Amino acid sequence: MSRSAVLAIAAVLAAVPVLVPASDGTDAARTYRVVTDGSSRTVAVGGKGKVVVDVVPLEKGIHVNREFPMKYKVEPSAGLKVDKLEWKRGDAVDPAAENPRFEIPFQAAARGAQQVVVQMRFAICSDAWCVPQTRTITVPVEVR
Repeated sequence: MSRSAVLAIAAVLAAVPVLVPASDGTDAARTYRVVTDGSSRTVAVGGKGKVVVDVVPLEKGIHVNREFPMKYKVEPSAGLKVDKLEWKRGDAVDPAAENPRFEIPFQAAARGAQQVVVQMRFAICSDAWCVPQTRTITVPVEVR
């Protein structure tokens, strides 16, 4: 094979991204996604809704650490009311689940574009590593 052919193949291979998870957890944030499917997006004034927060692993063996002091801080906009501003693993739909799902109820108090901001603190793990994560998600809610 000619030198130019080898260089051309090398250039093509270098341009193709290879996603190999680091065994030390440096790419931990790429091993899961935060899903809010099932959250209420439109609610009538006085009506009730919920914000769903679910950490979904993208690879086999990835999970939320049970021992880490998981905490979600909830910040609703002025037109939404929540009963609790801080959520922990014990508040999950199924606290014993490997990847706990939260359903945060709210009541719509004022018309217009509203939102619920959730500041998340948890640890994502594999069999080889465990890495603390902080994420902030915003779930928009239209109150009519």
